[in-house]
Amino acid sequence: MEMPLRHSGRLGAALWPRLLMVGALAALSACATAPAAHVALSAPAPVPAPVADATPRYLEVGAPLVGTASWYRPGPGLHRTCTGEPFTGESYTAASPYLPLGTEVRVADVSDGRSIVVRVNDCMPHGPRLIDLSEAAAARLGLVRAGVAEVSVTRLALAAQP
Repeated sequence: MEMPLRHSGRLGAALWPRLLMVGALAALSACATAPAAHVALSAPAPVPAPVADATPRYLEVGAPLVGTASWYRPGPGLHRTCTGEPFTGESYTAASPYLPLGTEVRVADVSDGRSIVVRVNDCMPHGPRLIDLSEAAAARLGLVRAGVAEVSVTRLALAAQP
């Protein structure tokens, strides 16, 4: 049975709750049917490929040289190496009168076997020392406190990567 409308233009009191419920259901059903036009749907994220080991592989070249190593830190002012790089002491670099500039070498402490790879980027006058290490390289080898140590220096070449 339908409820008649009043002639005053106002809806009956019993019809209001029904209209509100129908309006609410219509609004909720509109939200559930489709995403808004500005919402982008995305596919699941792809699984990343495994990362290859970025550690360089070295081959030893020639016989090792054995001699005395020391270390040095930059003095006051800007110190540039023989290659023109600024020397800060924070990188793993070295100076040697016997090794060509740009050569990478493994420096191993003869007494305990600890080793580090450094790049020769500075020159030094011929003398009793085989190599002078930057402060960071010397600290890594445990050479800072002693100041000097007997070391083995081996030239390295990068191995071909698979």
